[in-house]
Amino acid sequence: MKRFAGLVCAVMAAVVLIASCSKDKESGSLTFNSPAVFLQAGSEVTLGFTASNIESFSVTSKPTGWNDPIIDEANHTITIVSPVTFDDDVVKSGSVIMTGKVHGGSTVSATLFVGVVNTVDLSDKPANSYLVNEKETNYLLDAMYKGDLTALATTSVGVIWQSQTNLIQYVELKDGKVSFYVAADSDDGDKIKEGNAVIGAYDAGGTLIWSWHIWAADYDPEAAGGSVDFNGYTMMTRSLGALADDNSTTAKILASYGLYYQWGRKDPFIGPSTYQASNGSSASMYDGGGSRVYLQTVASSAETGTMGYAVQHPLTFITGVSASENDWLWSAHSDDLWSPDNNVGSKTVNDPCPYGWRVAPSAAFDGLSIVGTPSEGDYDKYGWTLGRDGAESLFIAAGRRRYDNSSILNVYNPVTVRSVAEEAQPWEGLYWTTGTQSGTKSSAFHFWFEKKTTTGGLENGVAYARANGMSVRCVKVRNR
Repeated sequence: MKRFAGLVCAVMAAVVLIASCSKDKESGSLTFNSPAVFLQAGSEVTLGFTASNIESFSVTSKPTGWNDPIIDEANHTITIVSPVTFDDDVVKSGSVIMTGKVHGGSTVSATLFVGVVNTVDLSDKPANSYLVNEKETNYLLDAMYKGDLTALATTSVGVIWQSQTNLIQYVELKDGKVSFYVAADSDDGDKIKEGNAVIGAYDAGGTLIWSWHIWAADYDPEAAGGSVDFNGYTMMTRSLGALADDNSTTAKILASYGLYYQWGRKDPFIGPSTYQASNGSSASMYDGGGSRVYLQTVASSAETGTMGYAVQHPLTFITGVSASENDWLWSAHSDDLWSPDNNVGSKTVNDPCPYGWRVAPSAAFDGLSIVGTPSEGDYDKYGWTLGRDGAESLFIAAGRRRYDNSSILNVYNPVTVRSVAEEAQPWEGLYWTTGTQSGTKSSAFHFWFEKKTTTGGLENGVAYARANGMSVRCVKVRNR
């Protein structure tokens, strides 16, 4: 019986081995060395690909009106040639699908995006945030340096989060630059696909070493109406990361909220899922593959309350505790993490604004008041038009991410949150400035306004815990 059992085992092992060999014979792989190629009209690009266990190759799909790509099987390359002219029968972009026949008879395929699109190189504009506003464009930014030109040992890049799937596509490291593509809006082909994203830089060990905010919006602060002058400062007319500056509908109110920042940190946190942010929930976020990612929350400590930890964890909101004076930093409450409040000619490595712009100083908000006399209907508009000396801009009341638990709050409940009815406001706006308290206290200053029952209230230079996540308005850097 033992000998028979041993024979059965031997036969079974042989069957498994044959099945395994058969499976290996029928499997293969095929991948392009890059997810996309961007060309000029009438140009060509040769791209490599890797293949395993493939006996023949063919192109099974190409963009309408394009020439047949040329496959060099011996050298594992494919050459893409773009059309010279375009009409109704020739498209500017699409996919090339290459199929490989596996030795066992099955097939595998790989997809390559190809497009005759503009390329915009932002490498000469170092910053932590990049405002991109051109649709169907390949963007490049320098991946080897921080905004202050400190060197980075970047070996790979990837999407940390984005506000909608495929907002930024085909992200890769090319010749020391981050390369990515932004398409047109699916509902309006004349506009860019809008949203926010954060791209990370990783070293050879896979450690995140830096990140950049990508702000894709149909907005140009240099165009007419894109900025306003307050107190001698040229200020953007919308919050950093906002996709609108409009409070005429609930959808536009939500689009106008922008992003939230902890004082002194460069990386943004996403806004709420609803314009009436009373439940504290965040909008959805996705990684580069389309999977959901989520905000993390940790309390400040000697390990988590450091700049190094903050840089490596842009998806982590660091809450303040009493031992840290309600700062996200555990100690060393530096007043210079953002640009100095009394100097608009400099910009720090942590400033979250785009190139040529910086976080607004306290003085930029001096003397602002509500334009006109609010009517009863204005109290449901989640923001005021504020002005001074004839200049005016809409300020949205996006509330804040609370310093103690990271939840978003812009609607107060007098029973559970505030005990004083007068302070139970339906909405409030809070905008960080670069100002800080003097002495040993770690609070920073912000500009504040709210809805009241009879009139709107607003105040500048209000001290609050630095662990709060608040809106940011950017002003132009002077004397560049």
